Amino acid sequence: MKKYIKKHLKDEKRILKLMYRKGVFELLNIDLKHLGWEYFLYGKRQRRRKGKNKYAFKECLPELHEWTQDYWGEGDSHSVVDSLKQHIFWETAKEFDEESGFPINQKYPTTKFLIEYLNKLPMKNSDSKFNRVLNRSAE
Repeated sequence: MKKYIKKHLKDEKRILKLMYRKGVFELLNIDLKHLGWEYFLYGKRQRRRKGKNKYAFKECLPELHEWTQDYWGEGDSHSVVDSLKQHIFWETAKEFDEESGFPINQKYPTTKFLIEYLNKLPMKNSDSKFNRVLNRSAE
């Protein structure tokens, strides 16, 4: 596993564990039964090596996703960390543009900001039930 994938996975697990301990899953109405790891292609620009394939090598980044189903049975998956970022983005917005309805001068939260933000929240869950979700079975 490459370094940037290890770093991404470590940060993702740290944020998810903090989200569970601080009670954010209840705030976002996320059920632990519907969580699962998904792997998405993430291409990094690399030079072509001699004797190798003509296409750039792509890696898969693991993300924890929530599986949802609507009334008609159509399913969709959403990233748990991205849903928290969107929640923070829209809840902390103070000024909105009148024409488009989007926030003015609002920055999208980074991973470092998320960790600091979650550390400041009070603790709600202190058990270790979430550890079995963090174990990636499909490696």
